[in-house]
Amino acid sequence: MKNREKWRHAFLCAVTLTCFLYIAPLEVHATSFPDVKEGYWAEEEITWASEKGLVTGYKDGRFGPGDEMTEAQFAVMLGRYFGMQGERKENEHWAMNMYRTLARDGNLRLPGLRHDDIKNREVTRGIVSQAFAHTQGQASGLMESIAWMFEEGLTTGRKNGETEMERFDVNGKLTRAQAAVFFKRFHDKVGTEWKSEGLLDLTPEGANEYTEKVRALYRERGVTVYARELGFGTADEEFYHLFQAYEGGLREFAVARTTQANFELAAEAAEELGAPIRAKELEEALVAAHETEETIMIKGVEIIPEKRDIFILWNMANNIGE
Repeated sequence: MKNREKWRHAFLCAVTLTCFLYIAPLEVHATSFPDVKEGYWAEEEITWASEKGLVTGYKDGRFGPGDEMTEAQFAVMLGRYFGMQGERKENEHWAMNMYRTLARDGNLRLPGLRHDDIKNREVTRGIVSQAFAHTQGQASGLMESIAWMFEEGLTTGRKNGETEMERFDVNGKLTRAQAAVFFKRFHDKVGTEWKSEGLLDLTPEGANEYTEKVRALYRERGVTVYARELGFGTADEEFYHLFQAYEGGLREFAVARTTQANFELAAEAAEELGAPIRAKELEEALVAAHETEETIMIKGVEIIPEKRDIFILWNMANNIGE
């Protein structure tokens, strides 16, 4: 009887141990996504990204490892990686809160910041490299950021080519699995501290000190401002403007001869840009020059009517000490 009990006890222990040894590996390697099977080449990185809360997968539970990542998905993943949060507002793109937060707290303006159609497009590997380099305070030009990615071991390239730009595949798209791999390498080799203090503006409009002074005024009228070297321009038929700053303080502002509303906007913008005259007074002078076809000089501002445009000229050097 005692031998039988000993045999039974030994058998149960053996069965228990066998079950444990069989089940344990499945629990360690299994992912929460049904389309990421054990042994998948990026399984470890996808599991890591999921555990860190960087990715949540689709509503049906899939991860979609081979799906190309949209810019909005990348923006959210980048913000989450650095612990950023944003307040979601009604009737706006689902990722807009993270775009705002990246722009406000990280001085990073991704291309889709003001354009939902760009948010929904596939993000390019070039944009990813520039964003990563920016977070670490590195030079964020396309060539410089890619060189930094190679130096840090974040990429080995994926195409044949003579240069790093060619091997990196700048305009190529990034799958969701590849994004998880990039972030895992970034975590292991670089860290989680956002080090940049400068501005990286990747929006189609661009930005400089002049666009930032007037962008809100143009936005109120539904007009997009495009940065150019030491100036800006618009592509709106009614509100067509070109502003240029020159060395020595000269400022030139070309304004289309269209409507009263256009003159009003131009006058307000000129005041914000440093013209030594109040907006209302300048607006009246613009209307007068438009109607009389005569050049007007008022408070250091010269207003010259041409065939299609009116030119507003002033010199910032004359404002010093006033």
